[in-house]
Amino acid sequence: MPKRFLIIDGYNLLHAAGMMPGRIDGEMLARARARLLRFLEGRITTSERERTTIVFDVNRTMAEVNERETAHGMTVLNAISYPDADTLIEKLIREHSAPKQVVVISSDHRLHKAARARKAKPVDSEDFYEELTRKSRKRTRSKPSPNSNPTLGNPFSEDDLKRLNEILSESADLPVTSTDEELKYWEERIRELDEE
Repeated sequence: MPKRFLIIDGYNLLHAAGMMPGRIDGEMLARARARLLRFLEGRITTSERERTTIVFDVNRTMAEVNERETAHGMTVLNAISYPDADTLIEKLIREHSAPKQVVVISSDHRLHKAARARKAKPVDSEDFYEELTRKSRKRTRSKPSPNSNPTLGNPFSEDDLKRLNEILSESADLPVTSTDEELKYWEERIRELDEE
């Protein structure tokens, strides 16, 4: 079976998953992005993460961000040199060497049209989120209990505690300020996503 390549409209999936913050500022957006990346990390296989690209809109007034980053094995592209994430995603679809293996995750019909034009598969963000959530629930239910005689005690494993410490230390590095212009930009962007 051919390997699939995921191209994800980051803020569109965040919105569909209900992970978009109510208060829009740089810190909250950074946390929402980190939460989405951790969500994907926990539900996509390691090999599939290596073929996953998440694209985010970037406000030109935001503090400097890298155009290309890697998180949990996934490529994160910030659309710094583009008018919006959609334009960069269209370019990625157009230039992909195996477009029939590409799955474009977005509820934006403009991106669905671009995907279909190259024989890529468009998937609504809501459907993708539900699929990942369903897979996660199945995995949790199907795991046999390691201890048939459970006792009360610390409910967190060593791995849970280690991951919690990583999350908390990541949060400490997040930016804490934003400009009025940045807030206005994100409020307008969210309204656009609501209208799609």
